[in-house]
Order: sequence, then structure tokens, then C-alpha cells
Amino acid sequence: MVNAGFGLVPAGIPGTPVPFSLHIPNKDINQLTTLVKHSVIPEPSFYNTRNFTDGAEYAFGASREWFAHAANVWTNDFDWRAHEKYWNTFPQFTINVTAPSDGQVFNLHFAGLFSSKADATPIILSHGWPSSWLDFIPIFELLAEKYTPETLPYHVITPSIPDYGLSTRSGLTETELDFAKAGEALNELMKALGFDAYIAQGGDVGSGITAAIATHDECKAVHFNNFLLTASERAAVADLPVTPEEEQTIALAASYLYSGTGYMLEQGTKPSTISLVLMSNPLAMLGWIGAMYAEGTNTPLNVILQQVSWYWYTKSFGRAMWAYRNGWEALLRDVKDKIPSPLAITNKPIGYSSYPQEVLTVAKSWLEHWFPENLVFFRAHDKVRQLCELKYSRVLG
Repeated sequence: MVNAGFGLVPAGIPGTPVPFSLHIPNKDINQLTTLVKHSVIPEPSFYNTRNFTDGAEYAFGASREWFAHAANVWTNDFDWRAHEKYWNTFPQFTINVTAPSDGQVFNLHFAGLFSSKADATPIILSHGWPSSWLDFIPIFELLAEKYTPETLPYHVITPSIPDYGLSTRSGLTETELDFAKAGEALNELMKALGFDAYIAQGGDVGSGITAAIATHDECKAVHFNNFLLTASERAAVADLPVTPEEEQTIALAASYLYSGTGYMLEQGTKPSTISLVLMSNPLAMLGWIGAMYAEGTNTPLNVILQQVSWYWYTKSFGRAMWAYRNGWEALLRDVKDKIPSPLAITNKPIGYSSYPQEVLTVAKSWLEHWFPENLVFFRAHDKVRQLCELKYSRVLG
């Protein structure tokens, strides 16, 4: 059981976070099970009977075998209530914040571990797609096991980023969200919690959000595990030296641009079509999101199912398309100013963690070129998804 003291927000803060406990109605759980059980598994074809394990030339996505197995596990073995109960052992809240630029009200969901130390450092962690705040539960586990509320050196805030999961806003159907506005909302979240100086970390969509957060004075330093960059930004450093390990990962990233970005184009150009299709049936959503994980990431099926279930139960897939609508031209057509560039962060300390098989990777030499004065931390890790091996995966299957 997580120490209840981690859920005590600092006294005298400007905002009013409301404690939150997740409980999906039984009717929604029953509906998912019924829809999956009555969905059709497509007939075998050349494409759906092969996948990346048969060779790089067969990286067609999730195979029919994987799809059928995942559907069976989802309806017969996956225990949503067990997950829900475990997630609720970690302090969660909702809070309203107002964006100063247009007065739009964001109702944000977040989890947090709060310290009672006066000098604790506030950190906000921003997830990506098709992820959620659940990605950070292994970090919460590590911190809750290692520290008490009296010794924890950080306040750790993990929001459902704007328009994802349980985070919504007043102008949802009237205005399109973008990275700048999402970053503004999360900066207001940190201010509402009394943090006028904090550190931001992000990867994937969270990388773009963190670059946007960095434009605010309250954010004092940033950390990334990948960068959203245009092709020309990458081309400008292509001649700099890289290590053999980096060269392998960069080659993987180049291959991914060719064979793995079709979903970006669909979500960026036709967000309504893909949202309506996938939100009509959970098995369709499993095929789309599951393929993101199943193709070579070694992500446990249990983790994939909890992420797909989260998107289905929160009805948030359609809302979450804004990042791809914003970013696809920048990433695939090299159009500048569509997403905030981390390269613009020249006056704040920057840290970077490099992981093998990262498709949005950058090399250390590139970082040293871009940030000759303010790169203060770099670490190359030799293990992928090491947090999945911690207690969370073991306890829940």
C-alpha cells in the first residue's frame, strides 16, 4: 500500500485539486467484452499471416495470430478491476486551470507523489501516444519504495496530457488544441500546485509538449528521451560523428520513417475518419494501437491491453488526435513551425536519456552541437523498457 502521505498536496497552494478515484461503470466493461466477443476476426491473407518475426520485409503490422490471441486474453483473462484497484493506490486528482491566452478552462487529471520536504524539486512528466499517465506507475513504485513522504526529494506530477484520457477542456468541440496551448495548460497546472519553479520531462508527444512548456519562465530545466524534429533539423547534423551503437539506432529510425509512419499520415490528415472507425469497436482499436506495441517492442500483452482499455473507457481516442494533426507536416513533410522545436531551448539546462531502438533518437554529438552551453546531462542506456520488468508487470500479469 502506498503511504497516504504522498497524497498530501502542499499547504496554501493557489489551486484546488480534488482527490480522484477511477471507477469505470460495469456497463462499460460489459459492453467492451460483448463487442470484442461478437467481433469478426478477418480471414487469413498473405499480409495478416506474416509479421516482423518473419523478416524486416514483412513488417506489415500485427498478425492475425497475435490479434486473435490478444482478443481472447482481453475477454477471458484480462482483469480491468485489478488494474483499476492498483492504480487507485497512487494519489490521483482533478483540477481546473484557465489558459491565460484565451480563457479556456482545462479540467486536468493527474497523479502525483508529493513530498513534505521544503526543498523538494517539482517535476512534471508528460506521456505520448498511444500511451498514458500509466506509463509512469513504475516510477511511482520505485520512488514510493525507496522514500517516505518525509524523505522524497521530488514532487512528481504525471498528468493525463490535455485532451488525453480523463483530461478535457471547455472548448473541446470549438477549437483545435496545439502544442503551445497544451504546454500553457500544464504550466498553469504546476502553478496551481504552488510550483513557480519546476523541471519538465517528456518523450514522443510529451517531447513536443515539454518543448512548449520550456517557453514559460516557471519551467527552469528540461529533460527528454527523444526529440520531435523536422528532416532539415536532422540533416543539418548528419555529418557529425556518431558511435556504432548510435549508428544502429539512427538506421532503425530511418527505416521506421519508411515503414512505420503510415499511422501518422492517417491521424494527421484524416483524424475524424480514423477516430470514428476505431471508436466504434474496441477490437478495431486494439488492432490499431496494439500494432504500435506488438511490432518488435517486447511490450507485455497485459500492458498493451491496459493502454487500449484506457483509451476505450475514457473515450479519448478522437480527442488525442490533435498532436498528429499539428505535427504530421513537420515530421513527414519538413514544414517548420508546426511543432515547437527543442533546439530553441538555449537558455535553460537540458538533459537527455538515449535508449536503444528509439525511433526518434538523436546522437550525443548532435546534442553537443545544438546545446554547447546548456547540455548538462546525457546518459546512453543499454536496456529497453526496463521499467516493465518491475513490480507492476509482475503483480498484474
